[in-house]
Amino acid sequence: MREPKATPTPPPKPKLVRKIPFPGSRLLRKLRHIFYAAWFIAFLRAEMRKNKGNKPNEKFIFGIQLKEAVAALHRIYLNPDGNIYLILSDMVGEGAPDLYVEDKGRFGTSPEDKQNIQELTYIVENLTYHITEIMPATGVLGTHKKAAIFELIKEGKEFPAGYFWQMERDQLEFDENDKITNVTDARAFFLLIGIFLSRSLVTTLLMKPLDYGLSTTVLSEVGERNLKLLATIIVYLIRVVAVPRKQTPLPIPYEISKFLYTDEEMKFILSKLKKSLDYAEGLLRDWGEEYVKRLRAAGPTKKEG
Repeated sequence: MREPKATPTPPPKPKLVRKIPFPGSRLLRKLRHIFYAAWFIAFLRAEMRKNKGNKPNEKFIFGIQLKEAVAALHRIYLNPDGNIYLILSDMVGEGAPDLYVEDKGRFGTSPEDKQNIQELTYIVENLTYHITEIMPATGVLGTHKKAAIFELIKEGKEFPAGYFWQMERDQLEFDENDKITNVTDARAFFLLIGIFLSRSLVTTLLMKPLDYGLSTTVLSEVGERNLKLLATIIVYLIRVVAVPRKQTPLPIPYEISKFLYTDEEMKFILSKLKKSLDYAEGLLRDWGEEYVKRLRAAGPTKKEG
């Protein structure tokens, strides 16, 4: 892992310090957050077992399984010794460079801008690489038929209200009871991308870093812009891999559009990151294809009859 580049930054503005209800070190508070998420899921499961005389609601159980998958991914993404956390924390930490680069036209790209483009190249390629290393054989995310991630790609599941962005729903099929149907391999891959990137990264850690434990203090303006930039890039990758290669990407999800840069604002950066984005797209597609293949081999995911 290469060391992050040191770049000159404007004098930092005075930090707003959020009052933390439970004191302790940054690591302790992060671990406490993860523990509470796991405790809540365990509590729900205990309630289910206690009331198993009454037939548990299938939708409720599936909702818990989705929360388990997100919590498991957050444990990986927020692991203080993990590569993913190091990448994310460097983007919001003290002294982080402002990575948003504007097109200066005929004035050319400054040395600082070139350095920031190199940093973004590193972030996109390494973040994608480390996420696509996740494919365990056991556990909540494991490639076995008792895993929460296995339930994710099964037909006949009713997802919680508001789970999908509209542009995601438009790529899927649902029956008259709003249960997912006809989950092809391509749609199974799209569902995996939805839990690994859309839910566990974009709408949680990147858009609500305080609520989900990426940061324990209010971010600087630079930190906020950097996460907005990364969220926009990740959503762009989601839009790209949701369709066959070389096709026009899906539109930006309107539900989160106000938290992202527009395509016009990103035109210059995306052009500079093209090789890295192509590399990341290839990694995600290959990873998703293999993940779905292993999940299919673990047990039946198609609805009978």
